[in-house]
Amino acid sequence: MRFSDVDEGLTRSQLDVPGGWTGLDFAPLTTVVSAPLVLVVNPENPKTANIKSVADLVAAAKAAPGALAYGSGGNGNLAHLAMELLSQKAGIKMIHVPYRGGSASEVGLLAQEVLAVFDPLSAVPLVKAGKLRALAVSSAERLPSLPDVPTVAEAGYPGFDISFWVGFFMPKATPAPILETLHREIITAAKDPSVEDKLGSQGVVSVLSPTEYAAKIAKETKELADVVAAASIKAE
Repeated sequence: MRFSDVDEGLTRSQLDVPGGWTGLDFAPLTTVVSAPLVLVVNPENPKTANIKSVADLVAAAKAAPGALAYGSGGNGNLAHLAMELLSQKAGIKMIHVPYRGGSASEVGLLAQEVLAVFDPLSAVPLVKAGKLRALAVSSAERLPSLPDVPTVAEAGYPGFDISFWVGFFMPKATPAPILETLHREIITAAKDPSVEDKLGSQGVVSVLSPTEYAAKIAKETKELADVVAAASIKAE
């Protein structure tokens, strides 16, 4: 059994980075948790004080093509690709500033070095404290901890759905009865209140069927490959 995440399974493989993998020898079993990204700006930054929606951010970027900067936790990571996907859908061009990790990009946003970031769920407490302003979440559904924040899809970009996920894979040669048993046991474990609480602290508990999981991987692989190609993103 292999426990993998979207970074190892998809983003690294699109950039031919060591540690990425094609999944040719593995069969998807189920995801266990999915954590959307939160598109945030700094309300104390004069340049983003009036940016209160995705539409406002897009309008600002269109007014100054190639002049506004956004941050991410590193070149080619999920936050980078999420912003590039939004930029491509919205027809805007922004400057990418790669930091050494998501926490560093968050610090850069608070320090007013960049104007926007697709932040991990560590942003939620800062949003609730008023330190950051959430414009949208990257998942297909709203985040329970930020129920008033729309999804990017609701903000005008249908089909936008990017989240950090973790899940299980099994060797493709594994007999079907074993796969069925493992899938059943993982779902049962994920529904245990103590396990559910721990998983919930990392994101949204998400258990998919093998078919649903395979379809998700296929969709995201193509989508992220298109983003990488269109933005000419290279591993550094």
